[in-house]
Amino acid sequence: MGHIGINRYAIRPLEWIAAALLFAMMVLTFLDVVGRYVFSAPIFGAAEMIQYLLMGCVFSALGKASTTNAHIAVELISPALEAKFPRAFRILVGLFSAWGLLLISKQLFSLAVEAVQQGRVSVVLEWPLAAIAFPSAVLCLVAALLLPFADRDVR
Repeated sequence: MGHIGINRYAIRPLEWIAAALLFAMMVLTFLDVVGRYVFSAPIFGAAEMIQYLLMGCVFSALGKASTTNAHIAVELISPALEAKFPRAFRILVGLFSAWGLLLISKQLFSLAVEAVQQGRVSVVLEWPLAAIAFPSAVLCLVAALLLPFADRDVR
């Protein structure tokens, strides 16, 4: 399965998930503002729901950002290194990126397991914290697994 298959079966669904979560965040924010200022009745727990939606949106988009080299970066030294050692540079960046994503995923999995064991819930809505930590860990793991298919020539 080449880049086209990865795009169709992995990246495209992640884009749709991120878009749906962003849209839900927009609608919830709009309804909360209208409720708060027009009807003096804000949506209970809207801020916490928006935080969860934002986290889901970020982790859903992580796979796309990883495979298209679309992360925000400060390039002080890397252009010179990449010009001198293009292949080695790409391999090292890919390995460090994968390592970082796997580390974050491992920590999120640990957090999810701990949240289940201790019955941790969110502060306002009392939603189980594992319900956000586990999907975030999975999405971060997916982003790490997609890194070998990264298009490093995209700027």
